[in-house]
Amino acid sequence: MRLIAGFAVAVCSVVALVSGTLARDIYVDNVAGDDLLDGTQPTNTSPGIGPLHTVTRALRFAAAGDRIILASTGEPYRESVSLVGSRHSGNPVRPFTIEGNGAVMDGTAAVPPEAWQWFRGDVFRFQPPKKQFQQLLFLDGLPAVRHPAGTQDGVAAQLQPKEWAETGGWIYFRVEEGRLPQQYALGYSAWPVGITLYKVEGVVISNLVVQGFRIDGLNLNDATGPAVLYNVTSRFNGHSGVAIVGASEVDIQSCTLEGNGKSQLLLEGYAEGNVSNSQISDASSPKWEIHNGAKLLIDGKPAR
Repeated sequence: MRLIAGFAVAVCSVVALVSGTLARDIYVDNVAGDDLLDGTQPTNTSPGIGPLHTVTRALRFAAAGDRIILASTGEPYRESVSLVGSRHSGNPVRPFTIEGNGAVMDGTAAVPPEAWQWFRGDVFRFQPPKKQFQQLLFLDGLPAVRHPAGTQDGVAAQLQPKEWAETGGWIYFRVEEGRLPQQYALGYSAWPVGITLYKVEGVVISNLVVQGFRIDGLNLNDATGPAVLYNVTSRFNGHSGVAIVGASEVDIQSCTLEGNGKSQLLLEGYAEGNVSNSQISDASSPKWEIHNGAKLLIDGKPAR
């Protein structure tokens, strides 16, 4: 029996060692990378070897315990990605990691010039292809000033120059005298969610900005381990900066949540959140919403 037990321990040790050895670093560079490369190096070193172009492709390559390392190129990563199941999970020794290095994931797209229609006076409008949750209009990369105009007929009279409103599935924007909307750098929330974590364990996301998505910046559903968000900024998203739902356990450390549409932080179901050393603003919406028995600690104390 001792011999068998010793053999079992040895086998487990070898399996653990091999698993650790197989864990990889996968490099992504949305300027110099190419999804036809192998992702094993941060720069192009030889034919076929170098960084990938998208996080989406890196996740297809990835296995449990891997680390995806983003280059901060000054150009946003315009993607909506999902981490799902055991292949995107890790453990306390080797968590599955997305290291952002200060990169930005951005859910906006430029309003097509041909999409604008003249409405009345200096007011123009366009209809986004998706209408779920709060649409956002961006001017020069930042949220434009929104006016709570209620009806189509009242929009033209109420909007001030460079203000916008949404009603009836249309976004209305008032230009300055003598200008057209095509003369502004205008964008809208095109992608639904920045990063979705579904049924994963032992995931760390660090040093990343997630902004401009139509629903949530990050949505964690049955993410345990706990999942860790470290030095993540989630801002200017239509619904929540971070949504923690299902049986998720999430540590939010040194993060910033601001400018999100419905709440900065949402917890539902059996979710448990532990926030420490973080900045959560209530300027645009409540700091947090807690539903259906979910639990939230702020710097070790129950949230109220």
